[in-house]
Amino acid sequence: MLAATQIAPIEARLELLLGKISLLQRLVEEQDSLMAGKVDAEESRRRLFVANRINELCQQLELDCAESLHGEHWVRDLKTVRALAESVLRENPVLQVRSLLHVIRSNEMPDRYVLNRNRRRELRKGFGLHQGTRNDEGPSVVIAFTSPAYEQLWHAHTVNEYTVVLDTRFAGRYIDGKACELTAHDEELFHFWPHTYHTLANRGTCSGRTFTLKCPLGISIWLPALKLTGTERGRAEVCSVRWEQVGRHILIRRFHVKDSYHRYTVNIATLASRAQLRLACDEDGYFYVLDGCVAARRGTGEVTASSNDLIVVAPTRALRIRAGAHGARLYWASDIVYDPRRIHRPRSELLPCD
Repeated sequence: MLAATQIAPIEARLELLLGKISLLQRLVEEQDSLMAGKVDAEESRRRLFVANRINELCQQLELDCAESLHGEHWVRDLKTVRALAESVLRENPVLQVRSLLHVIRSNEMPDRYVLNRNRRRELRKGFGLHQGTRNDEGPSVVIAFTSPAYEQLWHAHTVNEYTVVLDTRFAGRYIDGKACELTAHDEELFHFWPHTYHTLANRGTCSGRTFTLKCPLGISIWLPALKLTGTERGRAEVCSVRWEQVGRHILIRRFHVKDSYHRYTVNIATLASRAQLRLACDEDGYFYVLDGCVAARRGTGEVTASSNDLIVVAPTRALRIRAGAHGARLYWASDIVYDPRRIHRPRSELLPCD
């Protein structure tokens, strides 16, 4: 009788979440009918709020199931609910773009929360580098806003993962026959090889951000682990690149990534007060304002954006981004090559790594 009393709350919560499947399916169908340029930010926020709440409840129950003797069976039942919620949460905010030069404000980008082992929340946002309905229809960027002393759940991916850290010091822990740890500072990059169980932890005294550019497999196939033996094998490194000076007032770091699934360059530019960056975009451009304020001009159109806003620009040979009075810092990816047909075993070639 005591055992039945102890497991009843989990069963009741599972039944409640399973009852949300039809609601999530309706939200997925609603998203499937969306058209680029005709998505309202408030309507998007409504869908994402519902899905995020259900996703958090799934995560909480998964953690409770991990401590239960019957947990493995219940987690299997939860997968359908969480997969639907995650699908809704991948709605691409780029669908909100209505002009050749558009700013998606930080509060218009969907919020998603991820729980760690201690049930602390980490805010995440993301956007597709394309105009598909969901981020995982092509390359996309995931941004994590990490509080001090927060550590992610252990997990692995079937492809390489490259994560740029910003603002503070992060530890990258991974398993290679034992627990190992690397440290990355502001504007350095963690590289975790495929199937390497790892976790990121904010070791600084202030909140930090991490930016990860993912191909669809990097989003949809991940391998969480609440328990590890320590004998798993893995590989990781921290990469730094030198500044390149552009004119007198702009510094750029460029991380060139190349492997079987990824080929792109991550650019981080620091602009002094009033400095102007001139760029050509052969395809749609996505420029995330890390710090400060900027004004972006394409032809006769001009927009302003501030920290954690996303500037989306249609192809142009003459994009100009001017920093505000206190300077600015930008993140964007370029030279992206993505071939969804390539499904062979990943092999990493990160260049350069100083």
